[in-house]
Amino acid sequence: MKNSLFLFFVFILALSIISCQKKPEKEKQDINTENPEIISLTPSITKQLNLLKVYDQVVGHTSYCPSDSLNNSQLVSTGMEVNVEKIATLKPDLILVSSLTRDKIIENLKKLELDVRYLKMPQSFEEICEQFIQIGTMVDQEKKARDIIQRQKTRLDSLQSLIPNEEKLKFFIEIGANPLFTATNKSFMNDYVKYAKGINVAADLKNGMVSRESVLSKNPDVIIIVTIGIVGKEEKKVWQNYPNLKANKKNNIFIINADKASSPTPISFVDVTEKIINLVYLQKNNP
Repeated sequence: MKNSLFLFFVFILALSIISCQKKPEKEKQDINTENPEIISLTPSITKQLNLLKVYDQVVGHTSYCPSDSLNNSQLVSTGMEVNVEKIATLKPDLILVSSLTRDKIIENLKKLELDVRYLKMPQSFEEICEQFIQIGTMVDQEKKARDIIQRQKTRLDSLQSLIPNEEKLKFFIEIGANPLFTATNKSFMNDYVKYAKGINVAADLKNGMVSRESVLSKNPDVIIIVTIGIVGKEEKKVWQNYPNLKANKKNNIFIINADKASSPTPISFVDVTEKIINLVYLQKNNP
């Protein structure tokens, strides 16, 4: 199960980096009912709905979505397989999808005359916030969404004030081990580095595929491994085998849990940024 979760999170991040983003359709402003019943086919969207506390309106979710508080919700998707027939029987007012949902599935849902809204994978913290407001507007929680975002931006400012005014550190973010995969400037993960006042050594890559030799040639000061379970520990040991690697010399090789880092809300994005700042600059291993 852990391996499948890890592969899924790598898939999410790969989509946000190397895939051609689908162009969002012309935005539909109106939803035909108050308190619409919603099906979410993307974990990050479900997390945002939970954050807005509209649990009772979510009637369908995926096996990768956090579902502890979704008492009225049914499992409608396992991995990449979506049960269209089950969705049809639930008769939702709104279905929220992203690039994780195949075009054919979206097409079939629309043929059933269901209201399907496509939300693109965010490529920055600002886009995460914009999407959160968009979802908040759909569920009549725009003010709550904006208030949450304002608090998180204030947190970010406070966190950045803790960073010493020294030469910027070079970061490498690893999100896949076999093959080695990283976050470019087309990924919201690049903003983890940006708000930690660092430099992403892979920012200019066209896609996230990278060789270990090229990483070593750039000799980053910090390596952040985003993963689940034993894979991260194994990768940390690999990097520790290079004695001239600055990140190794400085004891700056860290593991961040993929569940939080790869499908963020405005709050969890700042949580991860805080974790990185504490580990790198303050030497705090905060939870």
